[in-house]
Amino acid sequence: MIRAKSRQKTEFGDFQTPPELADAVCRLLRQEGITPASIVEPTCGEGFFLKAAADVFPQVKQLVGREWNDTYVDTARSRLEACDLSIDIAQADFFQQDWKATLEQHPGPLLVLGNPPWVTNSQLGTLDSANLPAKSNFQNERGIAAKTGKANFDISQWMITHLLESMPEQGGVLAMLCKTAVARKVLQHAWKQGLSLKDCSIRCIDSRRHFQAAVDACLFICHVQPGAASRQCAIFHEIEDPRPASILGYYEGSLLADREAFERHRELMADKPTRRWRSGLKHDCRDVMQLRREGWTLINGLGEAVELEDDFLFPLMPAGAIHRGETKSTEQFVLVPQTHTGEDTSKIATIAPRTWAYLQKHAERLAARKSSIYRGRPPFSIFGIGEYSFAPWKVAISALHKDLRFRVIGPQDGRPVMLDDTTYFLSFPSRKEAKAAAARLQSDEVQEFLSAWIFWDAKRPITTEVLQRLAA
Repeated sequence: MIRAKSRQKTEFGDFQTPPELADAVCRLLRQEGITPASIVEPTCGEGFFLKAAADVFPQVKQLVGREWNDTYVDTARSRLEACDLSIDIAQADFFQQDWKATLEQHPGPLLVLGNPPWVTNSQLGTLDSANLPAKSNFQNERGIAAKTGKANFDISQWMITHLLESMPEQGGVLAMLCKTAVARKVLQHAWKQGLSLKDCSIRCIDSRRHFQAAVDACLFICHVQPGAASRQCAIFHEIEDPRPASILGYYEGSLLADREAFERHRELMADKPTRRWRSGLKHDCRDVMQLRREGWTLINGLGEAVELEDDFLFPLMPAGAIHRGETKSTEQFVLVPQTHTGEDTSKIATIAPRTWAYLQKHAERLAARKSSIYRGRPPFSIFGIGEYSFAPWKVAISALHKDLRFRVIGPQDGRPVMLDDTTYFLSFPSRKEAKAAAARLQSDEVQEFLSAWIFWDAKRPITTEVLQRLAA
């Protein structure tokens, strides 16, 4: 059972902005020449941000705050009652508010300031929370993307995007504390939609110090100005750094982590890739499908000694070994019951009866796999399997580690080595071709080109989409 205070923090992303951080943000905005007449905070909490703004911006005429929590509304009003300004603090549900009308009614220059909830829609789903926007295809995900979790999003991403789209025609400035990944997603969406932004910046903050949260976070600033068409964003490693560490860019619908590095190696961009990066195989039942060799015996994840034919058993190279360069041999093995997705598995009974009996013994475990991708498929199905999986030579990289280390993987005892779905690879018919490809991938120019696309703070920064951008 979730305690009431803990549930509120989870459900409403309740991380109150510390006064010293609110003050530092407002002083930075003033230093950048922002001189608002009206300041609106859509989720004002206990009013720390609005109080800091009242102290820092002498020319401000009106402070507006909206907040779901009635107790916080009273606290914010008390905190601001001594300010000689027009104060409008009220209880409101962000998702029911007409923000376009609200923002348009206040005199400019306008500053929309705040710290929206740090919580995702899936976290709220586990609490049966109603603190969500109306259901819509917010990120335009389809099919397998939704099934594998890509449809999950931060509530603040929806909120900040909605605020940007609701800014009045004369424009204004939006400055929000949020996860760094959220800021990037908001930018990508805004640029795709052609919103008129300029002078965008992401300034990293110490979220552990200010919020006791282990997440990359930032101050995200956007100037909304009619007719502006900038597609770049300055990245600062510290909130008060005088110069940006890099410039985030935009290319054909995708974000660039380092626009300048991309421009230096633009000729490496693939117009139409001739080789396709693949993910390793996916089975979601490690205890049954993966085995390790101990002496002459195979042991599964349940601790059972197993005797199987070789027909469907292949050496398996884990991502950690690939990252460390320990690729000469492996004592791990995996059952591969199909040569391509959707293949009938009943043939195993005739070809390898011991293997079939083993799979039948553990049929309930395999049938209980939670992912919907296995529904309606032949028994014991796997994914990420095809002709490419059985190529004798591969160049592989771990998707779990945060550096670009490409390794050559060759056959073991005459059998092609399999990789799991935490690994990406290219397949080759010969050692010579694989070695040449690996050497090119490790070259300085290719490493810099790929790094220009990679956001290293992401959970899995290296993706097939990034790798596929390199011309073969």
